Amino acid sequence: MGNNLFSVFVIFVCLGLEGLFSGGELALVASDINRIRQKARAGSRSAKLALKLLDRPEWLMATTSTGSNICVVTSTVIATSMFMSMFGAVRGEFVSAVVMIPLVLVMGEIIPKSIFQQHAEFIALRVSWFIWAASWALYPVVFVISRISRGAVYIFTGGKGGARSPYITRDGLKFLLRKERDESDIRSSEKEMIRRILGFSEVTVSRIMVPLSNVTALQENATLGETGVLVEEKGFSRIPVYRDRIYNITGILHCFDLLKALHGKAGPSEDDQITSCLRPTVFYVPETKPAGELLFELQRSGEQMAIVVDEYGGAVGIVTIEDILEEIVGEIEDEYDKEGGSYKRVGPRKYLFDAQIRIDRLREIIPLEIPAGDYETLGGFLLHKMGKIPERSETLRQGNAIYVIEDSDMKSIKEVLVVLPAVDSDAGYRSQKQKTQNLKEH
Repeated sequence: MGNNLFSVFVIFVCLGLEGLFSGGELALVASDINRIRQKARAGSRSAKLALKLLDRPEWLMATTSTGSNICVVTSTVIATSMFMSMFGAVRGEFVSAVVMIPLVLVMGEIIPKSIFQQHAEFIALRVSWFIWAASWALYPVVFVISRISRGAVYIFTGGKGGARSPYITRDGLKFLLRKERDESDIRSSEKEMIRRILGFSEVTVSRIMVPLSNVTALQENATLGETGVLVEEKGFSRIPVYRDRIYNITGILHCFDLLKALHGKAGPSEDDQITSCLRPTVFYVPETKPAGELLFELQRSGEQMAIVVDEYGGAVGIVTIEDILEEIVGEIEDEYDKEGGSYKRVGPRKYLFDAQIRIDRLREIIPLEIPAGDYETLGGFLLHKMGKIPERSETLRQGNAIYVIEDSDMKSIKEVLVVLPAVDSDAGYRSQKQKTQNLKEH
């Protein structure tokens, strides 16, 4: 009885060691090499050891395969001997096979691999010591197997099998972006652009479009003279044209076509309607369309502007190639944009903002603690918090700032004065900015 208990103990020890070998191999291979490399640079001895194993994959595989097979063979031999002593030769071998095959698969392979893969990096750093020690304990066998496997890989891959992939995973890139400036050689402006690119696949047209309420548009019966004055005042190169209602957009007016009509030798007079120079071809897109797909379609078609429509076919906004690119590179201003863009500094720690400025753009300018919510603009945030359309001079204290309504009408907020609290030192300001950065990342 005592011998059987000892045999069972040894069997489960072997199964546990097999799980360490098979699961440890998977944990090391599944770990993000960039995260481990970063920890190795920070001085982690476990990370340095894990890197050594990953840099010699044939040595790692030889160690884990040898150790795993030794454990399986040992546990199977002991189990067979034990069951044969209990049930006889024939029945003992049968019982051993019935018991050990599921045990080896479940306890030595499936369970440890499933657990280790879910916590790959955490376990890889801890199991690397065990695998490294085992590689030296089994050195003669590991050395021969690693040499044979390296030669076989060289023959079948033409000498390219040992080359490490130059690519970085998406999660690895996000990990690097979260590092402080002194821990990474990526500049803050580059980090912001990479963040925008990583999130670009999730951006839809409805997020980046200019709402119809903010669109400068013309009726079909507008005259060329009136249109010329509007184009000169606004500086837009393309203006949507609608019939009866603004959500019924029927064409796009290009300023170059307008110039040709106004200054052509045999062209129409200024009192003629713009239909004579209107381009009736309109590029319609649904508001749920991914921005990336729209960018490629606009490039292929040669169009610069698309009209965004809802599920009922009515126009709800417009989007241009510039709007899409701004989602990646940030605000793009040309010589026709208003000086100072959508905001201006009016005093020490006081900023006057257009209420339509995007929340992400706002955070780039000043460190504000604005929680995530069902809004995209500063005006939308204030409407959400105040629960009404506020009147002029109404104020709201939220987080680290005071918001003063500078201009509004019956339908929307126009301008907002944002006042930041005074800080005692630059350290305080950096602390505020760091909080904002954390809000952006999470």
